[in-house]
Amino acid sequence: MLKLKACPRCKGDMHSNRDMYGSYNECLQCGHMQDIEEPNKLVASLAAAAAKKRVA
Repeated sequence: MLKLKACPRCKGDMHSNRDMYGSYNECLQCGHMQDIEEPNKLVASLAAAAAKKRVA
């Protein structure tokens, strides 16, 4: 995905990418990189199981 004028350093265009370490945004003009925080899947699944247990 391309995000126009989203770079906090140079106000350049950023695009999303993914590698073996996770997802990140990278500026096309200056090369600035920002990690994209991904939710912890284990915590989310435990919370869903606990909510399901409370309903039943």
